[in-house]
Amino acid sequence: MVRLRGRASQRGQGTTELALGLLLFVTVLIFGIHFAEIGYLSLKVQESATSALWDTTSAKMHELPKNFDALTQLIESNKPGKLATERYKDFDGRTSKQGRTKVVQLFTSAEGLNVTCSEAGDIAFEPSSSTNGGVYRNVGGMRCNSRAILSPVQKFTRSFLDRGQGAFFDVPHYAAGAIPVCGMGRAKGGRCEGGFGILLDDWALSSEEESRECHLLGCDNKAYFDSAQTVFNNHGWGNKGDAMTLASRIVGEAPIDSGKFWMSFRGKPSGFLEEDEPGGDQDTRDWETTPGKNSRSQEYDTAFSNRKPCFLGNKCSKQ
Repeated sequence: MVRLRGRASQRGQGTTELALGLLLFVTVLIFGIHFAEIGYLSLKVQESATSALWDTTSAKMHELPKNFDALTQLIESNKPGKLATERYKDFDGRTSKQGRTKVVQLFTSAEGLNVTCSEAGDIAFEPSSSTNGGVYRNVGGMRCNSRAILSPVQKFTRSFLDRGQGAFFDVPHYAAGAIPVCGMGRAKGGRCEGGFGILLDDWALSSEEESRECHLLGCDNKAYFDSAQTVFNNHGWGNKGDAMTLASRIVGEAPIDSGKFWMSFRGKPSGFLEEDEPGGDQDTRDWETTPGKNSRSQEYDTAFSNRKPCFLGNKCSKQ
């Protein structure tokens, strides 16, 4: 009889230990899933802010030679933030379809995602005196941040064996309510300050008009031609220049007008060659304006020959 009672007592002890262990294990498991969901959704909030930055880099920045209003209006209208908010309102920017504004996972819900972008005056690139105003204008940068509200779902157990006689836990499981989450930094008073910044516009040739070829005696790229000539004149070379003055004093005259502005750009359509044209110089040969195919420098010719039509020069798939 004593032996039987001992076995029954042992089996009862194991059941008690299992019950107590499950209280801790299930609690840790639930909170582990909840915190993992918070981490995942927080990354999506951050991703929405950075998405607005990178998308803006493909927007129209300017019109040469000196119209930079497009970029200024883009930043002031918060258009990048509005587009990112619409794309990520369901916390998933991979799809273009309209999603829900509230996402409910196992133990966590997320809603109210909002991306805001504004001018960043502390991000700047000061151009040289020869380009400032006449060709290039410092429009500064842009800063974006995002904000969303994360909350435990209604079925989340906030209080469990923490009250009354025989309570197992000393404090409630979950005392916090809605959690404001920022794409960058922590929320202060419910607001998200700071953000991710980027300097925009690099004075590149960004439109069809600015990307045309420029023949020596007939330039079709007036936007870039006027910009380059403005810089030329601002450096004083358009006012005859020191070389012409030196030649006039020593030889008595200058063989050419060094103050005249010439510009030639020939791309792939012209084989990177400036063809001899009536009214040009006395050299009747074609001459290379930009290293590329058939360049005298073997490195340029090899690099151009290895170009592929696939994105960023990646190896094309066989599909």
